Amino acid sequence: MQKLPYPPAPEMGWYADDAVETGMLVPEHPDMATSEHPTAIPDDSFNAHLGDDLEYTAEEGAEGGSEWDGTVLSTAFMKKEPRKSYRLVNEITGQNILVDMGVLMGRKPSQDIPQGAKSVRLVDPTRTVSRNHAAISFDQDGSVWIEDYGSLNGTYVIGDDGERQVVKGTPTVLTAPCKVRIGDQIFDFEATEA
Repeated sequence: MQKLPYPPAPEMGWYADDAVETGMLVPEHPDMATSEHPTAIPDDSFNAHLGDDLEYTAEEGAEGGSEWDGTVLSTAFMKKEPRKSYRLVNEITGQNILVDMGVLMGRKPSQDIPQGAKSVRLVDPTRTVSRNHAAISFDQDGSVWIEDYGSLNGTYVIGDDGERQVVKGTPTVLTAPCKVRIGDQIFDFEATEA
């Protein structure tokens, strides 16, 4: 397999929503942190214990915004009840995402999504994931598709035939097992046991 080129992580303040509150920071090392000079890192992976939910499922009857029209998250595209389910597993961050409906993934994904979809905040310590980065969904025939939403650092499918970039506006069929790279976060995409 070829070496994956990773872009450098953006510095804090790169994104408009980088406002970091002191209470949300976790000390790098408990022995080194003091109340006067806390050495801390703002990292989503450490904030789950603060009650931050990483997943939101659309409510019954939700239509979502018009931004999803013509995408894999549109109500016309998505299968209402998929026959199979899959998992995205990131061994580095420990994040495990059940793909049993349309899934919008990102740094801070929209919750204005149609019924039959959920949004999942990706744990991204390197800050290379865009707000609404990519989505995975099932079509009416039960095939699984992935689409990039114009992310800065891209979405890639890595299989036996190499790495393919998922281009904005051009959904790509996703066949398990494979690897999916979102920003620089690599997930194993695999079918779940029925």
